[in-house]
Amino acid sequence: MAKFNLKELLPYYQEMAILKYGGTLDFERLEKSMEPLGREEFSYRHLETLEEDNLFPAWWKLPELLPEELETLKWVFKNPQPRDQDLLQKLFDIFKNIEILSCLLRVICPQHYGIYSAPVENLLSIKAETPVKKYLTYLENLAELQEEYRLERIADVDMALFALCCLLNEGYIRQNPGYHQIYVDYLERPNLVKKISARNALRHLRQENIFYLDLAESFLETDPEIAGILAGKELEGLINNLWEKEKDKSGHKFYKPLTMPEKLEELARRKVFSDQVKEDIQGWWDTRNDCVHLNLSEARESQLQDLRVRVSQMIAGLTKLKEKIDTRPV
Repeated sequence: MAKFNLKELLPYYQEMAILKYGGTLDFERLEKSMEPLGREEFSYRHLETLEEDNLFPAWWKLPELLPEELETLKWVFKNPQPRDQDLLQKLFDIFKNIEILSCLLRVICPQHYGIYSAPVENLLSIKAETPVKKYLTYLENLAELQEEYRLERIADVDMALFALCCLLNEGYIRQNPGYHQIYVDYLERPNLVKKISARNALRHLRQENIFYLDLAESFLETDPEIAGILAGKELEGLINNLWEKEKDKSGHKFYKPLTMPEKLEELARRKVFSDQVKEDIQGWWDTRNDCVHLNLSEARESQLQDLRVRVSQMIAGLTKLKEKIDTRPV
């Protein structure tokens, strides 16, 4: 099986864009018209060039710029640098639309910029507090992909990624014999596009769910194995905290048990919790161990469903136990 190579999709960009959207921007003409910007002022003429493209008006509407706004843009494109946050913020304050400003930058400086759009945002699971931060994240991701797949320009990475979106989102495109093997290679092999998407999604998930149990619930339906491991992390932390508190309370040193069953046995003996709670926790720990050690990639659906139920019970039981412990009088 061949390794997925994003670069293979670049020659198909225009072909796929026509199949899905009926066409694409005339990038060759637009790039050529913007080349003199290193030597001349930016003006309304450059915006009119964009608007004159056959497809630009179908997707975007340029705002009416005030003379003073255009004045501030006269020389900002003389030598644009990669991922220039100040430039992006200035443009966003004026154009109020991240896709429009990304399109403008892409045709002015294809070496460093690409077009930000909903398909690529979804493909790479990009989330951030502001549109500018989203675009910066996208540009960072494109630079990483550029290095991995040896593409010449950031705009080339963007076009290849957009072609991948067409391939993944439209059945009639991915069934085309000319593209189908690329689709299969993408799905069946690890690759940087999927790694970046997972990393972006997990980073956002971790920011929103600061507790392991919350994270576990997020994964429960799609991946009970990961959910159980995360819940197990919460369980381990809970038992270790109880153990440390009990040690401090005793006022003397004692040997720390090496295994979870030993810890549970000792904590129950010291009346930190009842024998029934000890048995419940041991059951949750067994579920955690199954999630860590079982080969679930080859599991039947019935096995996954059984594990999902057990992990769900583990999460619910742990949540109640934590609430009970947190409300104990000090």
